[in-house]
Amino acid sequence: MQTSPIYEIHGDRFITGEPTTNVPFPDAPERVTVFHLKDTGHFVNKTWVDRILGEYEQDNVFRDSFLQGVIIVGNQSGSLDITVRARNALEARGAAWIKAAKRKKNSNFTLASGSHLVSNGILAPVLKLYDDTHGAFLHSLRRGPEDKFVETGYAGCHTLRTLSIAVPSRAGVAPTSDLSLHGYRIAVKDIFELENVRTSVCNRAYYELYDPPTKTAACIEVLVKAGAAIVGTTKLASFAATEEPVECIDYAAPWNPRADGYQSPAGSSSGSGAAMAAYEWLDITNGSDTSGSGRRPGHWNGCIAMRPTHGLLPDAGYIPSFKEMGKCRYFADSCYGKVFNPPQRTLDLIDEFVNDLESSLGVTHEKVSFNELWNSTTPEAAKGLSLQEFMRDASRNSFFHDDYHSFDKFRADYFAKFGKQPYVSPPVRWQWDLSSKITTEERNEAVKRLKVYRKWFTEHVLQEGKRDTIVLIPIEEISPRYRDEPPSKHFNPVGVPMLFISPILGAPELTVPIGHSPFISKVSRNEEKLPIAISLLGSPGRDLELFDIVIECLRKSGRPMAVKSGKEMF
Repeated sequence: MQTSPIYEIHGDRFITGEPTTNVPFPDAPERVTVFHLKDTGHFVNKTWVDRILGEYEQDNVFRDSFLQGVIIVGNQSGSLDITVRARNALEARGAAWIKAAKRKKNSNFTLASGSHLVSNGILAPVLKLYDDTHGAFLHSLRRGPEDKFVETGYAGCHTLRTLSIAVPSRAGVAPTSDLSLHGYRIAVKDIFELENVRTSVCNRAYYELYDPPTKTAACIEVLVKAGAAIVGTTKLASFAATEEPVECIDYAAPWNPRADGYQSPAGSSSGSGAAMAAYEWLDITNGSDTSGSGRRPGHWNGCIAMRPTHGLLPDAGYIPSFKEMGKCRYFADSCYGKVFNPPQRTLDLIDEFVNDLESSLGVTHEKVSFNELWNSTTPEAAKGLSLQEFMRDASRNSFFHDDYHSFDKFRADYFAKFGKQPYVSPPVRWQWDLSSKITTEERNEAVKRLKVYRKWFTEHVLQEGKRDTIVLIPIEEISPRYRDEPPSKHFNPVGVPMLFISPILGAPELTVPIGHSPFISKVSRNEEKLPIAISLLGSPGRDLELFDIVIECLRKSGRPMAVKSGKEMF
């Protein structure tokens, strides 16, 4: 853990990142902002100054206080002239020290754009500290020496028992062809390994057992190489299981910002969903999804969630519960199991979205009963069994068996080191007890049936090669789910729940908020609004097409193109 002094400026707190380079001017003041002249011109006029300051004002880290000194970096050839009116415009904003510098060809000398603090002639970028007011994070991170992750270790200033997250500036930073995520701030679910950062999977026993990993998970490394700034790790339901807030023992559950502020954040990617919904200073969070771990938080926290095609992202460094179905995620009348029977408000919102989608695509929707379709196209391997009979135990026996045994090494390592069994939360203990009784033969038979179902669904529902099919899937019934209420029963999947379809198929599924459902809160005693979302499932490999379809539908129908942070989505 590395800390640096905290600088408080007009009530905001800042720290410095890793020092970058020597300041080329010995008389530089403490606070300096660097601007880059991106064209090939040699003149800086007032119009350019007004434009660049307007861009910086949109950044939530930049402050005029950092205009105490200004360095404008020009191109490699010729001198750089700053006009009198340009200087006057900068001085009017507080700049008492203004210098021009040139890029140096074939040199390691760089002056990064953005706001900096100067100490002993060294320039260091400024990071702003934001309190994790909704308890979504486990680690606050920045890049340290040798570009490794280091924990910042700052406590929240205005909220008890929270971290402060060190956020880099976006000012002067824009995506490029080589760095498509340059300037994006991303939080990572604490089930993906980060070099030099101890992983917890939200379990204290796991955290104390293993040393920090020496490599970053491959799918996170993809983001880093694209220029993303990893600002921290987020909480989850322990071992990516199914836990409601009252069942989260080792680490308190995150706070869902929507509605009355006391609704469940869902899981297992609860911290990623809550953080995305709560903080406007965050751009993307990542999660994982085996049986709804990413889609449910997208639904309950009212944010967009994407479960990608299997194999699209590398798995190295990800701690899966079921490799057949668990993947990295960036947020019919029924399937056998629980029949979807939502309130009329939810049905109305779904119908409205379906109508907008039909209008946007120029198609009409078709309602399909999976049970009836199965009966008319029963696979030979099912030997005449109904969908309910054939798939009754397939999801549970495959998922639970592999989830349990994926942590065999953890249990053995913990016992070898401490001479006792590790503590796990009650729902994890219940699931592991049940899972330990599932035999390898039962597991293998279940996986065979999943493959039969996948082939049947691909041929008869998606009809790949014949039709371009999108399946609309409601996530869960929506009704108040308070964080102080225990669940009525344990998670025990029967048949093929809706949340299992895309994992079985290895197909992409995009979860999109479409509206809200009003209710009278027992907490606020006022009418509040629960988020409602729907998922679009497509054939494997059609991930980007799903995004394009949704964006075009939202645009044509006049729906909001983004959700807001905080209490309400729209």
